[in-house]
Amino acid sequence: MGKKADRKKPSSGKSDAVGQKLRDSVFKEAWENMNEDIARVLPDFLAKRLRGGKGKAWIVAAITLVELVVLGAVGKLVYDWFMN
Repeated sequence: MGKKADRKKPSSGKSDAVGQKLRDSVFKEAWENMNEDIARVLPDFLAKRLRGGKGKAWIVAAITLVELVVLGAVGKLVYDWFMN
């Protein structure tokens, strides 16, 4: 590899800032869409907490954990059924 491969192109701060802003807005929009989807299936007391802002991450983490446990149990049953 030559010296040209080791050099980085200089970047302007403006394009980086625009790219960062777009990236932030995409993640923000995805988070809001996920919250809306989850709020539809949650009981009212959890959906209110999800919209209120407090405990959003804990609710999402709890749902993910429950989902993994359920999928693990179903996967174990399917695996046992195929192996017998």
